[in-house]
Amino acid sequence: MNTSSTKQVAAPSEENESPAKKKMNRIASNSSPLKPKAKRRRGMSVSETAKITEADDQGFVIINGRKVRMLTMPEGVKRKKRTKKKKVVAAVAPSKRATKTTLTAKELRVYRDKLMKYRAELLIDLGAIESEALSSNGDLSSMPIHMADVGSDAYDQDLKLGMAASERKRIRDIEDALVRIRKKTYGVCQLTGVPIPAARLRAKPWAKYTKESAEKIERQTRRQS
Repeated sequence: MNTSSTKQVAAPSEENESPAKKKMNRIASNSSPLKPKAKRRRGMSVSETAKITEADDQGFVIINGRKVRMLTMPEGVKRKKRTKKKKVVAAVAPSKRATKTTLTAKELRVYRDKLMKYRAELLIDLGAIESEALSSNGDLSSMPIHMADVGSDAYDQDLKLGMAASERKRIRDIEDALVRIRKKTYGVCQLTGVPIPAARLRAKPWAKYTKESAEKIERQTRRQS
């Protein structure tokens, strides 16, 4: 009876391997294992998906075909929260101007009486000037008409009307000064907030600016005109 002999195939030793195969085996042994792959779930961010995925030896994971490095914080170190920096607006310090008068009640009464006297006199003068200006042409129907006389009358009328306008402005300034006396702000420069010198108030009791402030306003007005 013939018995079949089993052929044993010996595994090739390293000596019998070709150089090319040895090189391939060497590359395979030195290469790192395949990196873990993960698929990003719906509603989860990349960082959330990376947290539940095991990283390779180098700390990388592949999520949806993208290589992501896992960053770890040392124990005991808390991540700082980013906060929006608020813009700091420098507060403007209010100017310390003297809004209240430094004059006594007695001094205010003296200036009030003086202003009321000036106003009464100006009202009388204003009435006379306006009356004379309006009647300067008069009824000249019975008098011979001369062109020179007509021109002179027109000039006089314009002059008197201009004087009347100036008097009305002065009366308004006096009334404003009386209001400032009632509010206890009389004698204070409305531009700088400093007290108006007594000499200026005695000469011009309706003044609302110091001499320097009034000159400054006048220069600005001239430049603008």
